[in-house]
Amino acid sequence: MKDSRSSRFPRLAALAVGLAGLGVVAVLASRERPRPTPNAPAAEPPRQLTLVHAERWTTAQPFHHVWRADRPLVASGWLLVLAGDPAQMVPHQVAEPVLYVGAETADRVNTGQGSGKLVVIVPGDFWLEDAPIFYGREALPEALRQPWIDRELATAQEAGATAPTAEQAAAVTAEPRAFANDYELRLRAIDLVERFAPDEKDLIAGWRAPLVK
Repeated sequence: MKDSRSSRFPRLAALAVGLAGLGVVAVLASRERPRPTPNAPAAEPPRQLTLVHAERWTTAQPFHHVWRADRPLVASGWLLVLAGDPAQMVPHQVAEPVLYVGAETADRVNTGQGSGKLVVIVPGDFWLEDAPIFYGREALPEALRQPWIDRELATAQEAGATAPTAEQAAAVTAEPRAFANDYELRLRAIDLVERFAPDEKDLIAGWRAPLVK
């Protein structure tokens, strides 16, 4: 009497060879079939602001730039006035589109939601013609570190963000100013708020109040 198991082995082997052959055919067919290449969605154009006024500043006493996670000590940078859509300047207590100037976060001095003019303090030694001014993704600025900021800048540039030209920057840049500390710097920023966003009377009056010693 033949062992039934031995009679099954040739059939199983043949079946395995057949399945393997089908697998090879399937792989070859998949390689030969052209895969569809869906069109990638077009990158949304970055929301940019217009440079209206610029001043270089220095402070004798360094201070912390708190609009990023590492809170670096800074002692020089730019004081800028920017123009944009007032509807995009409404402040929020949660994550909102972060405002960048080049590879740095901007410290917003006022809201700009009435005038469309925003006064910002930006630390760093850079040329304005190298620094696109744009809104990035929603986030809390005080939680951001440099790798995130660099990615936001690269993404904006890939989507078409451009910096002011050297001629545009020169046309709106005033004389540089030196201050003892960031308090004096912010008083100068309030001068610019009063000039470009005079409707923000409470902010202006609050900063003009005498310091209590």
